[in-house]
Amino acid sequence: MWSGLPDQNLGCFFYTWLRSVDKSVIVYDTNSENILCTLTQHTRYVTTCAFAPNILLLATGSMDKTVNIWQFDPETLCQARSAEDQPKQFIEDWSEDDVSTWLCAHDLKDLVGIFKMNNIDGRELLNLTKESLADDLKVESLGLRSKVLRKIEELRTKVKTLSSGIPDEFICPITRELMKDPVIASDGYSYEKEAMENWISKKKRTSPMTNLVLPSVVLIPNRTLKMAINRWLETHQK
Repeated sequence: MWSGLPDQNLGCFFYTWLRSVDKSVIVYDTNSENILCTLTQHTRYVTTCAFAPNILLLATGSMDKTVNIWQFDPETLCQARSAEDQPKQFIEDWSEDDVSTWLCAHDLKDLVGIFKMNNIDGRELLNLTKESLADDLKVESLGLRSKVLRKIEELRTKVKTLSSGIPDEFICPITRELMKDPVIASDGYSYEKEAMENWISKKKRTSPMTNLVLPSVVLIPNRTLKMAINRWLETHQK
């Protein structure tokens, strides 16, 4: 479900996407398609949202019988808009530009032109094989083909993992991926360490979950959660 908020003062237009399956609300900037923030306070499916007409307030309602009111900081939103574009969370939904961003992030920028010429989006990327890289895309270097295939296999593993019913508490609220190195922030929530460090450095001292100022930027390793995730992975992989 989509809902939009025009804001003349910021010169932009925001959209929220209610993803009832994972109980989250994602706020997008439609100009850049950047994810501005992900709200994951609700414990049940999110069913509705509403914007205040003249101020940056968002109300979200859920099957957990709660209504949350979120207030957005204009300065933080503008900083988020100017941040580097990142691919969408679901690899199958990546655009050709998202694939280009992914290639550059893995030092494969020399392939951007070839992939764009052949209209390789996220779905096509996941279906690439050794033969299609060599015969269809004409990637001559064996080393380069091998590197691309390794990275694609990592993406396939991520897709498989994310579709396998991971417990919500194992998912980082920022990346929406399984945490490898969880830490506890001063808001009481756990995040992937690298993602939270980047959040603090780019978006000041605000909580990704509550949008309130963090009392401290100290991150404490959540060893208990990490052990639980590792046990779940061992069981799941069997």
